Amino acid sequence: MKHLAILVILSILTTTFSCTPDARLERREDKLQGAWEFDKAFYRSDWDLFRDNVIDDFRGDVIEFYGDYSAVYDDASENTIFAGEWEMFYECEWDFVDDDEEVEFYLDMYFYDADNRESFAYFTSINLITQNKLNLKAHTRDGVYTFRLRKL
Repeated sequence: MKHLAILVILSILTTTFSCTPDARLERREDKLQGAWEFDKAFYRSDWDLFRDNVIDDFRGDVIEFYGDYSAVYDDASENTIFAGEWEMFYECEWDFVDDDEEVEFYLDMYFYDADNRESFAYFTSINLITQNKLNLKAHTRDGVYTFRLRKL
């Protein structure tokens, strides 16, 4: 009977303190909040073997993420500020080889300028997010951008 009670208590504690994807998502959202500048940017077309360094297109640009899921993109080269929104979500897949669940996190960003009627979006997968680093991969119609941002 003692062993059964200990087993029940351990299973409750494991369930209570386990790392669920929802809890991991909330921690990532908390880390995302703040201002980020582009540190590195690369682009590889679908048909290219090598990627191009395109940091000059993003140098000085800053994205600021807020807790209410709004965002601001300050485009230094165009001297324009785009208002926007962001959402972070995850997808779970079962890996039958390792008999484990794999979780991938994504960040979608939508920006618009009402005065000039311009808009753009990034649909990215998150490769790394810490308090100071953010690595993203954004797929476009013709290729892939790889971004590394750092927190200001």
